[in-house]
Amino acid sequence: MIAISTAFKTAQIAMSIKGQTVFCELDANCKHSENVMLKIDHMLDEIKVEIKDNDCFAVLVGPGSFTGLRIGIALVKGLCAGTNAKVVPISSLGLIAYSYVKQFAPKEDFYTIINALSGLLFVCKYDKTGKAITSEQLLPVSDVLKLSGQKVCLNEDNLSFFNINLRGQDLLEMAENLKNQGVFVDYHQLEPVYLRKSQAESMLDAKKV
Repeated sequence: MIAISTAFKTAQIAMSIKGQTVFCELDANCKHSENVMLKIDHMLDEIKVEIKDNDCFAVLVGPGSFTGLRIGIALVKGLCAGTNAKVVPISSLGLIAYSYVKQFAPKEDFYTIINALSGLLFVCKYDKTGKAITSEQLLPVSDVLKLSGQKVCLNEDNLSFFNINLRGQDLLEMAENLKNQGVFVDYHQLEPVYLRKSQAESMLDAKKV
């Protein structure tokens, strides 16, 4: 398994192949497009395996930054081309929930939150085991503040909620759990969920109106 998160400012890479496990966190100021593939090569060398030895990829599909998601998803699509490797899609909000449950063992339901900027937040509610109990929603900050219960976000979002950091161990464990549950997609069908639409998409929507 190779699991990749480029949805946020800090990228996470985790891999477990032939009984060898290794993790990497790339600095928030790094250029993911230039460093992620290079780092994967270094990690493969470190555990003395080849990319062909890997049978499954996991990748965050969002919500997340436009550039970050494109990098991660394009990379996985490229690595899967011509192979029989399976692909596990991971929700960014779901990974935050998984990490929160693993690190803090909550006793009640909670919300995970990602800053979509312009006064909007992506939100999803989870039970204490980390199972989603609502769909992912894009809401104004004022509406989120009215929600009753713990609200969890990443430190890098600089929001006044409960802040956590993602861990490579949690990314890999969640990816392997989803793999064991058979949660796969064809790599051609990987679809990102962006924090906001690209300029081209916005222009197209304007023309439709």
